[in-house]
Amino acid sequence: MANANLIAAAVEKTGRRPVFHCLGMRGAFDYSHEIAYETDFTNVGYKALANPFSALHKAFRRCDIIFDIGGGDSFSDIYSARRFQLIIASKVAARLHGVPLVLSPQTIGPFHTATARAEAVGVLKLAKHVFARDEPSFDLLGELGIASASSLTTDVAFALPFTSDPDKDARSLASGPIRAGLNVSALLYRRDIATGDRIRLSVDYPALVDGIMSRLVNAPRIELHLVPHVLAAATPHEDDYALAEMLRDRFPSVILPPRFSGPSQAKSYIAGLDLFAGSRMHSTIAALSSGTAVLPLGYSRKFSGLFGSLGYRWNSDLTTETNETVLDRFDAALADLPALQTQTAAANKEAQGRLRTYQIFLDHVAADLVARGV
Repeated sequence: MANANLIAAAVEKTGRRPVFHCLGMRGAFDYSHEIAYETDFTNVGYKALANPFSALHKAFRRCDIIFDIGGGDSFSDIYSARRFQLIIASKVAARLHGVPLVLSPQTIGPFHTATARAEAVGVLKLAKHVFARDEPSFDLLGELGIASASSLTTDVAFALPFTSDPDKDARSLASGPIRAGLNVSALLYRRDIATGDRIRLSVDYPALVDGIMSRLVNAPRIELHLVPHVLAAATPHEDDYALAEMLRDRFPSVILPPRFSGPSQAKSYIAGLDLFAGSRMHSTIAALSSGTAVLPLGYSRKFSGLFGSLGYRWNSDLTTETNETVLDRFDAALADLPALQTQTAAANKEAQGRLRTYQIFLDHVAADLVARGV
């Protein structure tokens, strides 16, 4: 949605109005209802990709340009091989129709096998331009020979619209009540049923979650909210909401909101909190970009890359650190929330500046399309 809004702003500067043909995996993740422009939605799947007469290929042919954001972090073989191959195949299919392809801001890599690396390079060379949302990804593009067609920016979710909480600024983080949010990733919690990925944690994630929740529910000034961010009822190992319901049964005092209908609604909820910790990357970006002090609980380079690029040093690495190290950092944040909020605001300011690189590119692309009579 944030990407669509940025593209739309560029198109409207030319006096035109955009039409979006939204393409994505599984209809459950269709949030096109949050886009304030004419839209339609088509699922991306192997059967649709293999059939040149499918609705997917018809959608490709209707496009003047394709912006592929790859879920923000899926252009890597850290997840299942099936997911990576779908990411690769969809980009190849788009170019088969001769439509210009732009890889919108996303994490590039890591690639753990020579085959995955070679496939990635082949697809990257098909793109008109590639935008990396963090410095390690941008450096990797240089190593892969894509430097001349790539740029460094940040995640488009920093531009995702939200509704602010009018009472938030009146609350005292030093002495008053604190609204704390916790996103628990089902992907990390349910390692017993997750298959085919390369995620290897150094922490005991369920025990870490218990430690954080116990601290918060027993703190006299804190009101704890569970904030599911990936809602995937069809895939139990991915569904944060079902997991949050289970945790609420164990910690009855926590607050669990209804299922969010889309990213902006989720961000607006997070914007009303004073402190947020989470393992879903876009939940932590929602916090950082809405003025909520945040503790990312990362499980891959995408976390350290993005937050490190913004000069934000409160990220935890769940693949190298221990439960004790993460909990100590959490305690340090609780001890000085005003300072954490100040650092959050500084990182958000840096992100908004970096996003201008992508916005300027979109302005040029939109103007060029109109000049060529598209």
